[in-house]
Amino acid sequence: MDIGHRKTIGLVGVQALLQGQLMRWILAVSLAVLAACAQAQEARVLVIGDSIMAWNEDQSIPAAMAEALGAPVRDESVSGARLSHPARLLVGPMDIRSQAPRAPFDWIVMTGGGNDLAVECSCAVCDEVLDGMVTADGMLGAFPDFLDEVSARGTRVLYVGYYENPVGGGPFSGCERVIDTLEARIEDLARRREDLFAIDASDVFDSSDLSLYDADRLHPSPKGSALLGRWIADALKDFGG
Repeated sequence: MDIGHRKTIGLVGVQALLQGQLMRWILAVSLAVLAACAQAQEARVLVIGDSIMAWNEDQSIPAAMAEALGAPVRDESVSGARLSHPARLLVGPMDIRSQAPRAPFDWIVMTGGGNDLAVECSCAVCDEVLDGMVTADGMLGAFPDFLDEVSARGTRVLYVGYYENPVGGGPFSGCERVIDTLEARIEDLARRREDLFAIDASDVFDSSDLSLYDADRLHPSPKGSALLGRWIADALKDFGG
């Protein structure tokens, strides 16, 4: 066999190898996309938000919701995430709005806003930060814009307000005033929109019961997450979820 013929056979072999690798890669990507679509189709409830939702991993609020609902719940919450990050395009899921995939869900259950107020204005002079999330009249801001976006896909949103700091105080005790302002704006907006519902975790979370809190006096303990998860699941049922 001459050298030219051997080179031709070698090139054919390399091309076949590359084609085989390309087909395997295409198959792997296709399977991953199909799996993601199947997950989105299976789970009709999506949870997004900050560490309140993400805390306790397999004993988290979303896990307790799934158990109470008897149905899968997709959890995309991330500790430290903000409702309206100033660098949304760069931080990905650290902006809560970016945690929501474009796939349609029946419900999005969410927390958010506490980290914005703590990081961006130290929970002090926060008018600009508050207005950036939702203005006093509810007409402008990142939150109503987000509602418009997901509502167009037929999704309803349940906003879960934060529970109170434990008796004796916690790391966010100095933020209560501005968080109350944020939640009052969202609750007022919920009274005027059919696609938004708002509930307040303080209604069920007893600030004198320290067993509901993590040792850091901020996040829920597994017991606290279980309580909140069951309560949120009941709220979804009440709202027609």
